[in-house]
Amino acid sequence: MNPFRVSYYAHHVGSGHLRHAQRIAACRLFDLQVTSTGPRNDAILKESLEYVALSPDVSDDVETALPADETFLHFAPTNSLIQQRFFQLNRAWRNFTPDVVMVDVSVEVALFARLSGYPVAFRRMPGDREDRGHQMAYSLADALFAYFPIELEDPSHLKKYGHKSHYLTAGEPTGNTPFAEAERTKGSLRRRVVVQTSLASSIPLRHLARAAVESPEWDWDVVGSVSMDSTPLPRNLILHGVLPDPAPIMVTANVIISSAGHNAVVAAANSHRPVLLIPENRPFNEQHAFANALRSSANVDVIDTWHPHLPWPEILSDVVKRDPKTLSKALFVSHQDFRANLHDLIATCVAVQPDSP
Repeated sequence: MNPFRVSYYAHHVGSGHLRHAQRIAACRLFDLQVTSTGPRNDAILKESLEYVALSPDVSDDVETALPADETFLHFAPTNSLIQQRFFQLNRAWRNFTPDVVMVDVSVEVALFARLSGYPVAFRRMPGDREDRGHQMAYSLADALFAYFPIELEDPSHLKKYGHKSHYLTAGEPTGNTPFAEAERTKGSLRRRVVVQTSLASSIPLRHLARAAVESPEWDWDVVGSVSMDSTPLPRNLILHGVLPDPAPIMVTANVIISSAGHNAVVAAANSHRPVLLIPENRPFNEQHAFANALRSSANVDVIDTWHPHLPWPEILSDVVKRDPKTLSKALFVSHQDFRANLHDLIATCVAVQPDSP
């Protein structure tokens, strides 16, 4: 019998939050419940766990009326959708009786879990999180957890919340089978750059096309979404779109250019290729903060934005010479260490609770 029962709230925007839930489930340290919007995604959640499908919090048929002063929360409209959603959450928790609710990530769910009487572990993410909503969540949480090492943390956060912050880091991915060098270059002596974007990409096609045109000796492959425009595709640029598993393409690269979202960076690190990070614009400056931390702490190559006048031949020639394991050395810990960090997080949350009357 597992010693703890944990409910994991996975935000529905992007697949990264569910992928974190899967990594937690794969540790098999405790009985796990996952709550998220919509039906269970079996392509991601492969472990045995209880899944609770929550109603969406937006609908074309229901007006989204936000209070006039919403500065202490991020999204809490007053309508029937939110009422139903939190009713479902509370019922799921009552039926499952978790020892801890892990929130990845929602200020509103963290507050609701605390008011419902549950210990809360709240995810710490990179970026400018000094707003009232995040600071409230950080203050009320019994513990904070991050999927990056403490070396990448903002010193100002450590000063305020270091006593309750746990750095789970990222467990080294499994199932990666990089192609052999001969297979990677078979049929072509040309070098390849693989660009990995985020799902909500802000990269215009014209920037990618210009980069390909200015580096004709390189083949450019793009995995992920692109902001399309009327720019014609150069012959050395291929758009693969969003792929269920981009790894088979990424491991064939001589250079990977990636956005700086957490899961994108992990995927790039797991490819064991020289990596250049170009952060995309996200709320709270998340990707720029993460990229800058990796640049200053681990000497990862970073360009701040996809602007139109970059010396691509020189940039690629420099990056291809870098240590292909720079990112993996900075991000990954062993599975045993990840499991130990996770156990310590949950045990700490349970231990700080007063004894039940």
